[in-house]
Amino acid sequence: MEYKDQVAGVYNRIKKYIKRTPVVSSTYYTQKTGSTIFYKCENLQHTNSFKVRGAFSKITAMNDTSKILICTSGGNHGMAVSFAAKQFGMKAIVVVPDFIPQFRIDMIKALGGEVIVYGKTMEELDAKVAEYTVDPAYVYIHPFDDPEVIAGQGTTAYELLEEQPDTDVIIASIGGGGLISGISQYAKSFKPDIKVYGVQTTGCNAMSKSLEAGHVVAIPSITSIATSLGATKVTERTFQIVKDKVGKLVQVTDEEAIRDLKIILEKDKLLVEPASSCNLSAIVSDNFPGLKGKKVAVILCGGNFSLEQLKNNI
Repeated sequence: MEYKDQVAGVYNRIKKYIKRTPVVSSTYYTQKTGSTIFYKCENLQHTNSFKVRGAFSKITAMNDTSKILICTSGGNHGMAVSFAAKQFGMKAIVVVPDFIPQFRIDMIKALGGEVIVYGKTMEELDAKVAEYTVDPAYVYIHPFDDPEVIAGQGTTAYELLEEQPDTDVIIASIGGGGLISGISQYAKSFKPDIKVYGVQTTGCNAMSKSLEAGHVVAIPSITSIATSLGATKVTERTFQIVKDKVGKLVQVTDEEAIRDLKIILEKDKLLVEPASSCNLSAIVSDNFPGLKGKKVAVILCGGNFSLEQLKNNI
């Protein structure tokens, strides 16, 4: 089965649980860059993040709602799993690192998830999860290293390319790589000559470091404001997909991401996370050659950025 057909099947399975998010053009960034820039607004998705797509994909593939779900998260995946679990009457436990903002913890709890704050690295979080998953009553929903989760994230591109099939380039940010793995595999299956590019912030750059090294490496900690990209280590699965399917990956600074977060709020009236605005920073800085005159889709992956954080960065 071609990957586009696999993702289409997932989409048909989960579409009643998710929002079909809008595709919105940006006059400001189009004029600024000389490209036709438009957004896929996953910041307007349930829980204000694309992550519910992967969560629903995994849960609906399980066919067993008696299980207890457990996951690790920098916030958005935990919200998504908690939200999805609630739709099926399931319990969700979310293990989060100690650096995520308190408002994200509060949002997970508000959605019905139980929160455990533990450690800083993927290894530490995974070790805590392993204490639970020795019991077969628990099912671990990995934030990115799971074929069902990745295919669910790929439904973002399914909707996008159904609406804008003549898209030349898709740009998405990378944490652990689940979103861009699903998007790039679907997009390349749908339209082989489409370009897919990735963006990270300095301090959330495990994938960049791995590509530079030629193999998966860990970074010691997350030091970027874009905590939703906070994977200290990617996996062999997402590393290989990004290596094979993503044309280029660049890094931008927190300062650049915050600059464009404020611009998109002012010009396009959309509140997004630094994990979303960093994509625009990469385009404005001309990090991707040959975009002028092209139709460029930017994935606004999430909008979970608090007013307090915004105030502190004005």
